[in-house]
Amino acid sequence: MASSEYSEEPAADPLPGDEPRPSGEDEFRLIADSAPVPIWVTRLDRTRSFVNRAYLDFLGVDYPAALVFDWRTIIHPDDRDRIVAESIAGEAGLQTFTLEGRYRRGDGSWRWLRSVSQPRRDARGRHIGFIGVAHDVTEAKEAELALREREAQLSAFVNQATAGFAQTDLSGRFTLVNDRFCAISGWTRAELLNRTMQSITHPDDLGRNQKLFDRAIRERVPFVLEKRYVRSDGEIVWVNNSVAVLRRETGEPYGVLAVTIDVTDRRANEMALRKSEESIRLAVECAGMATWELDLASMSGVWSANRFDLLGLERHPAGEGSVDDWLARVHPDDREAVRAAAFGCFDDSSPFTIEYRIHRADTGEERWLQSHGSCIEQGEERARRFVGVSFDVTTRKRAEQELRASEARFRTIFEQANDYLITCDLDHRITSVNPALLAALGYAEDQLVGRSIGDFMDADQFAQSREMLRRKLIEGGTTRHTIRVRSSDGRELVWEVNSQLTSDEEDGTVTGLHAIARDVTEAKRFEAHQRLLIDELNHRVKNTLAIVQGIAQQTFRNEEDMAAARAAFEGRLAALSEAHNLLTREHWSPVSMARIISDAVAPHGGGEGRFLLDGPDLALAPKTAISLALAVHELATNAVKHGALSVAEGAVTIRWSRDADRLLLEWTERGGPPVRHPERRGFGTRMIERGLAAELSGSVTIHFDPEGLRCTVEAPIPSAAA
Repeated sequence: MASSEYSEEPAADPLPGDEPRPSGEDEFRLIADSAPVPIWVTRLDRTRSFVNRAYLDFLGVDYPAALVFDWRTIIHPDDRDRIVAESIAGEAGLQTFTLEGRYRRGDGSWRWLRSVSQPRRDARGRHIGFIGVAHDVTEAKEAELALREREAQLSAFVNQATAGFAQTDLSGRFTLVNDRFCAISGWTRAELLNRTMQSITHPDDLGRNQKLFDRAIRERVPFVLEKRYVRSDGEIVWVNNSVAVLRRETGEPYGVLAVTIDVTDRRANEMALRKSEESIRLAVECAGMATWELDLASMSGVWSANRFDLLGLERHPAGEGSVDDWLARVHPDDREAVRAAAFGCFDDSSPFTIEYRIHRADTGEERWLQSHGSCIEQGEERARRFVGVSFDVTTRKRAEQELRASEARFRTIFEQANDYLITCDLDHRITSVNPALLAALGYAEDQLVGRSIGDFMDADQFAQSREMLRRKLIEGGTTRHTIRVRSSDGRELVWEVNSQLTSDEEDGTVTGLHAIARDVTEAKRFEAHQRLLIDELNHRVKNTLAIVQGIAQQTFRNEEDMAAARAAFEGRLAALSEAHNLLTREHWSPVSMARIISDAVAPHGGGEGRFLLDGPDLALAPKTAISLALAVHELATNAVKHGALSVAEGAVTIRWSRDADRLLLEWTERGGPPVRHPERRGFGTRMIERGLAAELSGSVTIHFDPEGLRCTVEAPIPSAAA
């Protein structure tokens, strides 16, 4: 505070050069001392000539000290330069001037003082100093500063807020906007103050906005509205406006304040979420999934529309359904299992997946559903809710049933078929066999499965099998071939095999082959035997015809008595036939030599004891047997016609024996008429001596002894008897 001269004891006489004190000094002092504010009087040299008691109280010093106190030392540092400068300027102006600032009291506290100094003049009007008074305005100043600070804070809050603030008059014209509102709306402050709320509101939102705006002014009802602003660049911004009407103390409305929040991102997210939810809903419905929720307290909740459709129920307007609605549609045979699974989940939150039958409410049709359910916790209180998803799996269940039935049928065929069924991979490794094949090969299943089929056949047969597979891989289709396999006891079995490739049902990749085989071992043997028989028959027929042709030529050549020739021919054919009968009975296998001889002599009295047969029972080859039979027939016929058997007492002895590897046979006739050496040798003699000798690879000699004909045969033991 600017000072003026003051003394505890007033001077009795004015000092030379001193300016006069205020007139009525005592009265002045009395008044000044009683004043609650500091008062001071200064000279032209700025020394104080008077201070009042309030001045002394403020400084906390006595009167003399107060007169010389440098008031500048108690000015607040932040105010000192300004106040001193203003003081100097005020004094220089010789006008009343005011200083305001903070000063430190004698007790150390800072006080705001507003001092007013005015020049003092003497009676002649000369300037002689200043007189000042200071008012403590601390409370007022602090209140003012607090108010300014609050205003500054409010201004900062408004301008720096994340929300936009906009004030309009009652017509909607902007009167105040903060920076954030400018940023949100996309208009500058200057542009907005020349526009109306209506001019930047999206046309589609303006009608609803204007109604709320008018109603708020009319009825004093605040409102919240989400709408779109059209920015200066044409872009759209979504805002959430909280709107209130501003009123004067009289209650008269004078403006509207809107607090604006940019919700464009949220709206975009919500739109995206709605699209996503709609996409999910469509996807879920297209996938045949029906969703449902359940409030465990009420045992009811929201069902998707297609869940009602799934159960054949009429759609509830609010989309709500209950546990009882669901269980009522479950097939009675499945209901308890379904109830146990669901309520188990309700009780301990264990999720479940079940398949069960339902009866549709509308048609009564039986359908199969698969349901998944689990409990989740939501919200801060972690309330438990049940959520479930159901599918109609009727088509799959029916397909599975048909597949199981088909598999059972094929399994029965596989296991009970008499043919051999086998599957292999492309490495010829056995993957499955049927019981018939196990029985045929004499192995257990685990002895076959996993092994190569090459382990059960010779190398050439395995090569053939690989070649068949190669053909199928190149040409496709099936192959049919005959192959030889080995049983567990080493027997060779002949199988006729039909096989084709197997492939993956999904991508068609070839995975292996399956084959059906049939044992044709016996058929093959019979076929070979039959072929052999045919060849043998053909050979024998040719031989027989050649024999018959030879017999005929020799019988009828140079023969004058055709009747006798015919009889001889028939007899030879009969002998030949008899020999063939024997061979046929023996299946053209080696036959008994004794049997050949006995059959050949039987028509000539063999059963009447006129023949004596003596010799070991040797086996003769069929061709040799025929030659021997014809030779014996010729000898017997000759004996009957001309020899021992032509008379009743005659007899024939036939003996044969083996000597080491030689056969010795002798035909001896006795008791017959005397034998004469024939003048010529007939067919019978030639056939015996030549044909039989050639057949036996030995020698045959007929002796015409007078006492009886004798025929000797010496030859190697026939191969069949060796």
